[in-house]
Amino acid sequence: MNDAGQTNGQEAPPAAGIRILVVDDDTCIFDVFREMFPAPRYMTSCAPNGNVALELAAKQPFDLAFVDFFMVGMNGVEVSKKLRQAQPQTKVVLMSGYLVDERAAMIEQAGARSFLTKPFRMDAAQALVERLCGGKK
Repeated sequence: MNDAGQTNGQEAPPAAGIRILVVDDDTCIFDVFREMFPAPRYMTSCAPNGNVALELAAKQPFDLAFVDFFMVGMNGVEVSKKLRQAQPQTKVVLMSGYLVDERAAMIEQAGARSFLTKPFRMDAAQALVERLCGGKK
């Protein structure tokens, strides 16, 4: 765990705030999410692939997961389905930097709540988190 109470592929301690999991094979995005969602209001855990994400989900609950659609190994739909099997209460947001024509079908197939197109604006991502998890303090 780093000074800000956030993790990178490791188990995070229980948090009173909103628990966010970021799953992306482009690890540069982890710093963006940590900046957007700072502790102590948020507990942000990061996983560079689906396997690490599922290991984290086996150890702690998450309120929201941002999952990249295009990843080597398990793609975002597979990761999302397995996360939702492990934690049905977790809200999933698929992400992609590529134009995806079948966005609505992918969201439905993954059981996701929304889709975030990369690059995205910080305020758009923050508004999405508030809309999906705003009632949790």
